[in-house]
Amino acid sequence: MNADRARRILLLIIVLCSSLLFVTGGLLAAALLRWADGGVTVVELTPAPQRIVRIIDAGGASQLRTIRHEPLPILERAGISLGVKDKVWINGALAYQEALPGWTVPANTIEIRRALHLRIQDGDAEITIASAAGTIGEALNEAGIRLGAGDELSLPLDTRLDSAMQLTITRGLPVRLLVDGEVIEARTAAKRVADLLDELEIPLSSLDYTRPPLDARLDSQSEIEVLRVRIEELVEREEVPPGNPEYRPDPNTPLDKTSEIQPAQPGIRETITLARYENGSEVSRETAESQLVQPPQNQIIGYGTKPVVLGAVNTPAGPREYWRVLCMYATSYSPRSSGGNTITAIGETLRRGIVASDPDLIPYRSDVFVPGYGVGYMADTAGYRSSPYWIDLGFSDADYSRDWHEYVKVYLLTPLPARFNALLPAWRPIRSVPGGCN
Repeated sequence: MNADRARRILLLIIVLCSSLLFVTGGLLAAALLRWADGGVTVVELTPAPQRIVRIIDAGGASQLRTIRHEPLPILERAGISLGVKDKVWINGALAYQEALPGWTVPANTIEIRRALHLRIQDGDAEITIASAAGTIGEALNEAGIRLGAGDELSLPLDTRLDSAMQLTITRGLPVRLLVDGEVIEARTAAKRVADLLDELEIPLSSLDYTRPPLDARLDSQSEIEVLRVRIEELVEREEVPPGNPEYRPDPNTPLDKTSEIQPAQPGIRETITLARYENGSEVSRETAESQLVQPPQNQIIGYGTKPVVLGAVNTPAGPREYWRVLCMYATSYSPRSSGGNTITAIGETLRRGIVASDPDLIPYRSDVFVPGYGVGYMADTAGYRSSPYWIDLGFSDADYSRDWHEYVKVYLLTPLPARFNALLPAWRPIRSVPGGCN
């Protein structure tokens, strides 16, 4: 074997030894070779220093002595393999697995978080994901599972993902809410209308209500309307007309004259009406209270009761004083016209000078004067007439001269009867004979 070949063999041995020591974590051979006189001289062989690398795998910690700096060889030396979904932190910084082969920064700490299985029930769908995320929320985000408003989880989003777990997602129902002139479209996990309003922080007053009602269950087609209700109190005042005049005797006023003792005064009625408004529109009215705050005052008329002599009339027997004048419809009658009856109501014999009338107007046994007829003595009662202002002028059959059918003035002559009506009924003509006295 020549010298050249010997030198090459020696150099190869040195390189192989160095590589073996490097791989086994022993000495790193640093060789300085000097070529002189056709030979090879080993000048220096120095041992390489070892490092301690801390490895945390799924919460368990260990240490490894190694001369290597790269993460993958260190893990391989420690007999640790990585799953596709596992996450690795090098010196506290998250390192993507695809970047590990080219990692140049010396690894002092390697932390591995193993992917766990999360079983998810999402409505009718059931899926299982593997994730090394720290929380359920992070795992869902990594898996692209989005949550919307109103969705509910069986576990909070910040729940630590530390074992195989099961999660249920209850998706919110789409609802449409009409409130205060606005349309709100939302998703909700609420079960009833009342729960939805609480969720959206929409208060109701004591009168407000909803359609459908608060206890109605929600579904995917739900449309809820909030009806704002207010009650407005309306106060109305109206006049109440007085009633018919009242008549009272007035001894200071002459007979058949009147005086006003009290004027008529309308009353005031106050009515409280409650108007109901729903969403600004009036829907109903009802009377809550109605009371007469000021009663009407009827007119009080005093009718005179003091008899006075009004004047005198010329009669066939001379002037006679009279105390009342009545306008009456005059007719005539005799025994023949009255069916042969000759005796009057008070026992007088029917003849000329006997008159019949209403004793409430002309008292019995009173003297009257009728122009064209003369003085008459009230001794009989007339039949029913459409007006009490009717007088029948009596005749005997022998002196019955003509039929009377006309309005006349009847003078009631003195002396005054002991009793008479101070207040007479309102004058009215005979129904079939319009007219009156001039």
